[in-house]
Amino acid sequence: MRKNKLKQKLFILFGLISMTLAYIGVLLPGIPGIPFILLTAFFFVRSSDKLYSKLLKNKILGKILLRASERGKFSLGFRLFVASQLWVSVAVAEYFLLTNIWFQIITPLAAVPVTVLILRMRPQIQCSAKDSLN
Repeated sequence: MRKNKLKQKLFILFGLISMTLAYIGVLLPGIPGIPFILLTAFFFVRSSDKLYSKLLKNKILGKILLRASERGKFSLGFRLFVASQLWVSVAVAEYFLLTNIWFQIITPLAAVPVTVLILRMRPQIQCSAKDSLN
C-alpha cells in the first residue's frame, strides 16, 4: 500500500514538472510544448483524477490536449509528429546551446524515455470529461 502512495506522489510531482515545462514550451518558440502536455496527461491520469480533470478544463493545455485527441486515443501520425518535434528541439539544443559535454550526453538520454512514453501513449480521455468542458 505504501509503495502505491509513493508512486502516486512521484507521478503527481513529475506531472507538475512536465506541466511547467509544457507552459514554457507553449510560450517560447523553439521549445516543444505538446510532448510535455502529453506527459502531464500521462502522469495525472495515473495518479490523480482531480488534477487530470483540472488539466482537461485548463484554458490552454486542456484545449490542446482535447484537440489532439480523437475518439479517446492519439493517432500514430500525431504521436510521431510530437516525437519528431521533441527530437528536432534536442538537436537544435545540442548544436546551438549546449557547450557542456555532460548536458550534451544527458539531453538525448532524457529524451529517449519521453519518446517511448509519447509513442506508447493512449490517454484515457473519456467522453464525459469532454462533455464536462462544455
